[in-house]
Amino acid sequence: MTLADVEEVSEVEVIPTKNAVIVRSAAPAKRKKKVKVYLTRSSLPSQLLKDSFSEIGYKVDLNEASYLLGLHSKVKYDLIWCGCDGEDVVSTRLQNRIPAIKIACRKGPMCQLVNLMHELFPGHFSFLPQSWSIPSQYAAFCHHVFTQKHTPKDQYFILKPDEGSQGDGIYLFRNPMDLTQGTMSRNSVVQRYIGNPLLIDGFKFDFRLYVLVSNLDPLEAYLCNEGLVRFCTQQYESPSSKNYYKTYMHLTNYSLNKMSKDFVRSENENQGSKRTLTSVMALLKSKGHDIDKIWKIIKDLVFKTLICIAPLTKVEQLNLEKCSAETQHFHLLGFDVLLDEALNPFLLEINGFPSMTTDYEVVDEVSSAKTTVTSPVDVLVKKEALKGALHILFKRRADESYCKIVGPHIEEDAKRFLIFEDCRKLYTMFLKKSSLRKGSMLGSSGFRSFVRTCRVLDILPTVTNAELDLLYITICHQHDSTAKSLTFLSFYRLLLTLAVRAVPGATLYEALKSFLDQCFNNVTNNKQKLGF
Repeated sequence: MTLADVEEVSEVEVIPTKNAVIVRSAAPAKRKKKVKVYLTRSSLPSQLLKDSFSEIGYKVDLNEASYLLGLHSKVKYDLIWCGCDGEDVVSTRLQNRIPAIKIACRKGPMCQLVNLMHELFPGHFSFLPQSWSIPSQYAAFCHHVFTQKHTPKDQYFILKPDEGSQGDGIYLFRNPMDLTQGTMSRNSVVQRYIGNPLLIDGFKFDFRLYVLVSNLDPLEAYLCNEGLVRFCTQQYESPSSKNYYKTYMHLTNYSLNKMSKDFVRSENENQGSKRTLTSVMALLKSKGHDIDKIWKIIKDLVFKTLICIAPLTKVEQLNLEKCSAETQHFHLLGFDVLLDEALNPFLLEINGFPSMTTDYEVVDEVSSAKTTVTSPVDVLVKKEALKGALHILFKRRADESYCKIVGPHIEEDAKRFLIFEDCRKLYTMFLKKSSLRKGSMLGSSGFRSFVRTCRVLDILPTVTNAELDLLYITICHQHDSTAKSLTFLSFYRLLLTLAVRAVPGATLYEALKSFLDQCFNNVTNNKQKLGF
């Protein structure tokens, strides 16, 4: 028997010596634990899922026979990975969707939440470009543009549809009067356009970061150390009347730039119009930039954004059917972050359903035939994001792919940023007293119960019930003239209004914290009477 012959024998250990080849049985390979996965209506390739599980020691059983026979609803799965359009009801231990988180991740609600925290903590939440909700804040936007002396004459703004994706409906403009009638008829966000982005080889770019929210209550989340960097395909120039409409110069969306004839596809992660985060960070480091500082600020940005959207997500879940207590819901989010020339990270948006596709279509110019080609960069990045997420969820610990952003034990200095969560607790406490049978809005009976239980008239002795009723109506109608109940964000504004009157001269945070403390103390004192 030759050495070549021996190497074809399975499960043996080959020991070449000077004069002979010793063959002995090798220890049997450790069998991989099988996991049952229900994969449906998702952009996630099944092979990527299988490869990612394999690298952490699991073998995937997609149980395709049960699905084809219509028996999938009777199978107990280890994981459901579904698309963004909802999912069939099946039994599972893990599911890749946190109910209602997509609502808080929409551009409008997310911007409102971060802006409100910026008011409470000036300087701590300045990572979001100045934003206005359209049409509700159109008047405030006009006032800012036409009356603020510090607004540069050459300042451009960017409009983004609230529920838009893949760059759809996004455009730059200068004058509020340039907003189209169609734009004013649907919910959108207007932001100050960052006109001084950091450039690489003259091109604008942004980061697609992957954030795993492994648990909502208590909040636990991780940031992937790898990500995508998406480049524009036309060299950047400051926006002007001659170029503001050039999509490939100003918008970094891959879904737009891939249509450009100048889009460069590369098998090298260091080149092309789509690269890996680690390769670009290495390039920035070689240019003398402090990437450790950049990464630290990005992690802080992710942490603060998550604590903004978590309370609203919990409130919106009240509108949904109660989830099975046996299922752990997690969510993989896509954070889009831009660096300006001073290396300040800005959050552009959160993608609630980041694409996990790893291939693209190439169209032959002559025959128009389409060919599907795998993108090595996408495979590398998305496999790292998926493998690391699965390691956390199935092994109960993070590997080198992810760093922890937030967990049950938050540093003392950061606990003050959880004030939205305190507002949520108070809000949901009185939803039970609302006349609305179902819904995440506080009706008039719930509001009166709040006033009575928290003894608001004792906290504010100069205020009357009539004034409180008028304040309730005014805030209800602030963004919708037909509204008869308070959303969570409206209730927050009402609390802040009362807090400022209760604690004059204090900072907004100090006033709100003091008012909430008094409310909770009064609730505790009446606990037995109210049955809370």
